Amino acid sequence: MNLRRITSTSNAVIKEAARLHRKRHRYESRLFLAEGEDLLDAALERGAAPRQVFVLEGNEEQILGKGETRFPEALSPQAAERLEIFICGRDAMAKLSALGSGARVISVFEMLDRKFPAGSDSSSSAAGPLLYLVAVGDPGNVGTLLRSGAALGAAAAALGPETADPYSPKSLRATMGAIFQIPLYLTVNPEAVVAWADNSDAGVVCADAHAGEPVWKAPLEAGFVLVLGSEREGIPHRLQQAATSTVRIPQVGETESINVAMAGTAILYEALRQRSPGRQ
Repeated sequence: MNLRRITSTSNAVIKEAARLHRKRHRYESRLFLAEGEDLLDAALERGAAPRQVFVLEGNEEQILGKGETRFPEALSPQAAERLEIFICGRDAMAKLSALGSGARVISVFEMLDRKFPAGSDSSSSAAGPLLYLVAVGDPGNVGTLLRSGAALGAAAAALGPETADPYSPKSLRATMGAIFQIPLYLTVNPEAVVAWADNSDAGVVCADAHAGEPVWKAPLEAGFVLVLGSEREGIPHRLQQAATSTVRIPQVGETESINVAMAGTAILYEALRQRSPGRQ
């Protein structure tokens, strides 16, 4: 574990890390910034090792532990050996922070997404759905859906090409650490999802604000793909054609529709209820 102090905002390490605020540089380097203690704690709990950790000076004991023991205890010897820790002045931390109030710790991690498989045997009744987000453009909604998917038993999450970047600061904050928990696939086109469903003997369930059967009447016990689309554009025609079921959440009053993250959470909960033993 290598520990250094940085005070200048013109330090090369600070400049390079700050470039990760730009999506293009994140994907070129396959690295992202995770701001705050909650994200760092979630990563360490799930065995994800940071590459770099920037700590606001004056908070060393809270972040690193007494005698700087936190990371050696949480990580493998190899990961702990590679880890770089920087104690930074307030101006240097502010250059890395996307939060107006700043943060006591900011970490750099390798990206977590993986190659989308051609098929899976995870479509048994015990497995949760594959969550597929199509052109969900708001990063907060993406992060919330990843959090709900992790909490409510989704087997994985696949994001379409026009869906917001899950590694953006707003999305990461909304995941509350679920980014380190749920298997993640990026830039997955509808044809690949339909092929996966065919090869996995899984249904395709499309959520619609106005059409389809009430969610509690749909059979959601077996493994399936849950397709959630843009609130404005809806579900692409190719996925509608492949759908084995379309579900809606009945509403009262004159509200046009509920937020896609809230709708997805409600459907994921109903799927979990249906496949739970002794369901009510």
